[in-house]
Amino acid sequence: MKKLIFIFALATLGLTQSYAQSLDSEDFELANHVSAGISLGTDGIGIEVATPLTYSFAVRAGYTFMPKIKYKKAVDLKNNDGTVPGAFTAPEVNLQGKLNMGDFKLLFDYYPFMSSSFHATAGFYLGKSSLVEVNNTAPFVRDGYKGNAGIELGDPTKGSEYRYTMLTDNNGDVKAEVKVNSFKPYLGVGFGRAVPKGRVGVQFDFGVQFWGSPEVLANMNYVDRKTGEVVTRYEKIKKNRIINEKKDYQDIKDAIKTIQKVGVYPVLTLRINGRIL
Repeated sequence: MKKLIFIFALATLGLTQSYAQSLDSEDFELANHVSAGISLGTDGIGIEVATPLTYSFAVRAGYTFMPKIKYKKAVDLKNNDGTVPGAFTAPEVNLQGKLNMGDFKLLFDYYPFMSSSFHATAGFYLGKSSLVEVNNTAPFVRDGYKGNAGIELGDPTKGSEYRYTMLTDNNGDVKAEVKVNSFKPYLGVGFGRAVPKGRVGVQFDFGVQFWGSPEVLANMNYVDRKTGEVVTRYEKIKKNRIINEKKDYQDIKDAIKTIQKVGVYPVLTLRINGRIL
């Protein structure tokens, strides 16, 4: 992080100085110049390189990542039939959610006006499909928890068909994840050139990534209402089956509702570019 701040400081200082060498429109030809940049935005911290295709077109490639932000929450652990494992009191399960954003990107800028740095951008981000990972912070050592106990999102007191448990695996761990498309198309607009006319330039962009339909997946145990069979599957959590009335579980239901509506992700970035060739 200190290195990143240092690079930003040097680049910002460079913006305040005048440079004798400046490019005009005739100097922008296929891959005859190269710039390197760093960015900060809602897609995370980024590094990239860029080169012109013509004066009106440029291509950028790079990588963005978000710091591993973590969030912790405690919920109750119960058997998959809603009872407490063995003769023990149901403990609190300390769950931890971790942001997992990191993408390579390939973007194409189009500059429609000769006298302006306004541009339209199209391209894509490509990275991990698992956007958020959730797991317990410590494994369960009691045999009754392994592959049997879990977080009861349903209400088995209303009948076995209302059982809906986020089940532990054979190690006694509860795991879940928020998944989006690994391939994320991007469209946007902005100001500033990817390869600056001077030695240093600033580029501002606003656009959206298209994520598809986000899903929350976990190892779920329940009665299949079509077949009447008890099944355990790693699959999308069905929010309509979360009927546990405790606030923590209703919060989970509301969070899933919100997540499933986020089909596009706004991307706002500020980038400092330095021409190196």
